Amino acid sequence: MAKSQPVNYVRVAEVLTELGMVTRETAQNVIDQFGDLAYGGMEPGHEIASSLESFGVAVCIHAEDVDFADHHYEWLLAEAAALTGGKVTVDNFRFDKEDPDDEDAGRGTMYFQRNGKELSFSVEQESNDYLDMSAAQGAIEALSPDDDPRTFRCVDSGPYTLGYDDVMVLATAEQREGLFQHLGITFREPW
Repeated sequence: MAKSQPVNYVRVAEVLTELGMVTRETAQNVIDQFGDLAYGGMEPGHEIASSLESFGVAVCIHAEDVDFADHHYEWLLAEAAALTGGKVTVDNFRFDKEDPDDEDAGRGTMYFQRNGKELSFSVEQESNDYLDMSAAQGAIEALSPDDDPRTFRCVDSGPYTLGYDDVMVLATAEQREGLFQHLGITFREPW
């Protein structure tokens, strides 16, 4: 039986470069940024998937307290749009709270323009301290570039991941298959 390669930032960099998701220069910059930590092993699953954010091919939807979620969505969408290299823009974001007088309330509707077209997503999170993970996932998936085989898809971290960030990766179907084959990363169906 063949021994599998240990997964660390160096291995993730190799895979992403081989799949054409990052340049060699980007891969080396991330390895340099992490220094000796780049050579330490990673836990299978969420830790490996989360590392993709460091390489600029993913964004994480934070499961923990973000304080003002109604403002955090705008930042998150801008981060996701930036991964498209300018193919997708997000403008005119606003969050209309169901109860505008309650600073702590999280329910409402987020509106934004994607390349000039207005989109809206209902947010069903009671507390403004936490993101509605489903609404955030749907909004990010809507940022998948047109005329580009890459789409945003959420990593499937398994059934026991309550409290873990959702990792949204921008990749082609072939690249997702490569991430599965080489790093064990699987993906959920689109929202």
